[in-house]
Amino acid sequence: MRLKHITIILLLGVFFTSCSRDKFAEMNTNPDDVLVIRPEYEFTAALLNINSNDFEYYYDYNRAMYYWTQSFVTRTGNAGTVYNGSGNLNQRYGNFYNNVGSKLVDVMHLIDALPDVEKQKYVYLRAITGIPLAYYAFYVSDVQGSIAYTEAFKARYTGLLTPTYNSQSALYDTLENQLAASIAILKTTPAATQTDITNYDLYYAGKVASWIKAANSLRLRIAMRLSKRDPAKMKTLVAKILADDGGLISSTAEDWKFVGGTDFSSGGNYNPQSNSDVSGAKNLVDFMWNTADPRIRTLFQKAPLTKDMFDSAKAQGVLPATLAWDGQLYRGQFANPGANTDVNYGYYFKDLVFSYQGASTTVRYSSFIQPNLYYNSTSKNKIVFPIITYADVCFMRAELAVTGATTEDAQTWYYNGIDASLAIYDDMGSKAAVVNYTPLTGAEVTNYKAQPGVVYDPAHALEQISVQEYLNCYKNQNEAWATIKRTGFPSITGTILKLETVTQDNTALPMPRRFVVTYPSITSLNYQNALDAIKDMLKDPGFSTPDDITGRVWWDVQ
Repeated sequence: MRLKHITIILLLGVFFTSCSRDKFAEMNTNPDDVLVIRPEYEFTAALLNINSNDFEYYYDYNRAMYYWTQSFVTRTGNAGTVYNGSGNLNQRYGNFYNNVGSKLVDVMHLIDALPDVEKQKYVYLRAITGIPLAYYAFYVSDVQGSIAYTEAFKARYTGLLTPTYNSQSALYDTLENQLAASIAILKTTPAATQTDITNYDLYYAGKVASWIKAANSLRLRIAMRLSKRDPAKMKTLVAKILADDGGLISSTAEDWKFVGGTDFSSGGNYNPQSNSDVSGAKNLVDFMWNTADPRIRTLFQKAPLTKDMFDSAKAQGVLPATLAWDGQLYRGQFANPGANTDVNYGYYFKDLVFSYQGASTTVRYSSFIQPNLYYNSTSKNKIVFPIITYADVCFMRAELAVTGATTEDAQTWYYNGIDASLAIYDDMGSKAAVVNYTPLTGAEVTNYKAQPGVVYDPAHALEQISVQEYLNCYKNQNEAWATIKRTGFPSITGTILKLETVTQDNTALPMPRRFVVTYPSITSLNYQNALDAIKDMLKDPGFSTPDDITGRVWWDVQ
């Protein structure tokens, strides 16, 4: 009897061991069983990854784009290498393939692998997922050119390790079709009740109508990248997009933005001043001050030198005897590194050390930026990361009208954009608890729109619209940079807001226009496709060489 029991136990052991091994083998070869995760969880993780790569902010934003657009300047003055870039640029590229894109594609795959009954509950989420995926692909291509997209992210599911690359022109067509398809699905009424993603959607809490508007607004942004390359095609696409009954972002409440929690962006890499103190460009700050722009107090702190301190410093010979107090409370720094050789402005580039009220005092002439707008050092505030705002949409529509691409009223959209932008930055300042935050008033808005250079002038309308979009994109520098590249404004020859000519050793330097495109390693499995993509881009003379950051991607035609 004892022997019989032992035999049965052994047989059961063999049976369960066999089952376990079979199950393990199945799990080890089926990627869907390796990670048992609900699609909505993966969706949240993907959206978080869009803004959680702090190296992107450290290198791409705080060491490159903000300086290239003459938005940031170090308080001591820019180095002569300000336009050089670094070998660590283009962090978004790796973030797309390792985090954002891979997770968003996985959301779709997880949904597709569900039983039909469950799959029907995720019709909307699958369609929504294609919208941030399209955005980030566009964002990566914007500074890279050709990228692997249509065949990318398939290695895990099909074993494809050699995806072909999409040229930028082909990618734009693909993204337009993808976004239009998502919108079409979101306009339908699925047979099954849809999974509630309120707590998983970091942008719109699952509001389908808002996602449709965001998708159409993204379509408009992509279409406008064709303004120089193919204006006729742009005009056709714009007409189609504006005719869509789903609409575009139509209020600041519908802004496509991420608002970080109180612990988000608390790492030091988000801090623009992690290496040196930062101010704004002098021409930019002067323009904002002279036009009574309320956004100035959200972007910058008041300069430390009061009139009383100014008088003391001047009396002690620390400031030039000919320099008069002008009442300006916010001051920028020269963007041109060569300005430090001008003896008339030496006080901009050194510590001002003098006796004030019986104590030795050391200050700088220029203002600080508002660091809380970028870096949550106290883990108490909320940082806003805009993607497409209502102000963006207004300025896009104003530009399209003034260039004749539409018959809309440019002036109306221009003023709507200003109203929206002032409100947006007031909200950003409040959420971030910037130093000496003061709420925006209606009187300030009215006064600002009546200022010279701001009040609508048909003779300079395109420049005005571009300058306002540039200001509006202070917290979205990829678009501030794109505005300069696409419209030519602000410019060094502008009549509204001039950029400085940046020189090194008395030689004018061109603004960088893209990131370095790296040649693939000979050991890369996808070596040939990556190399072919570069060879194809090299056919365009404007691209220059892959390592030339003053070269141009396809849309940025000269």
